[in-house]
Amino acid sequence: MRYSYTAVPLAFAARAAAVASDAWAFGNGFYTGPPSAGHITKATWSLVAPSVPSDVEVSNSDDEVWVSLWVGVSASAGSYDDDLYQPLLNWSPDNESQGCPASDSEWCVAASTYTPDGQNGQAYVTVPKDSQIDFEVYVEDDKVYQVVSIDGKTVSKESDTLDHPLQYLYSGDECYTGSGDCGTLASYSWNNITITLSEKNEAFGTTLDLYSGSSSNGFTTPDSGKTWVLDSVVINKDTFADVETK
Repeated sequence: MRYSYTAVPLAFAARAAAVASDAWAFGNGFYTGPPSAGHITKATWSLVAPSVPSDVEVSNSDDEVWVSLWVGVSASAGSYDDDLYQPLLNWSPDNESQGCPASDSEWCVAASTYTPDGQNGQAYVTVPKDSQIDFEVYVEDDKVYQVVSIDGKTVSKESDTLDHPLQYLYSGDECYTGSGDCGTLASYSWNNITITLSEKNEAFGTTLDLYSGSSSNGFTTPDSGKTWVLDSVVINKDTFADVETK
């Protein structure tokens, strides 16, 4: 499976739309789902952000490069017609110009949702170096809630109407190439991934798919199939070689 979404962060969307031929480079990741019955009711995961990309090239400051890392939950494995609830970690060589308050050696993060009508999201928050970011997405009363915390403190929250029962959890690292090149992204890992299902699915762990240089020891379940745990998924160093033009 490859990414079907082009997850354009809100602060970057206006510049991206102004480019006649937008290009995104897609990298490494994983996905899991669907359950054989029922749906995903909750998912949590954590991340210590890698160093920002190196060897990045930009020839026009009005068309900046930006890089996005995310894990999202959706009713489908990439349909543009379904919402993707995807807190975003983002970086640009000129963060301030893109609405991100971080220094250019730091990342920004925000709760965010891709919808068929565009990206909905909160204001970006600076991620201090070496800080752990915790993510939580859960369904309650036909709404989807996102909570993003840094070192145990909540920094971003989002709630959206649930469009369809959630079936898939998957990750992305992607680059909007702008007027340059996204360079090299260091290896990193998604940690403490826990998925809660609405009912037991003893084979859900077999749906894990690792692609383009990702690795994991696989799922375990402490309760015979309702809760599934991945200690980590390691995402290898990426040079964003797979480019698509929109």
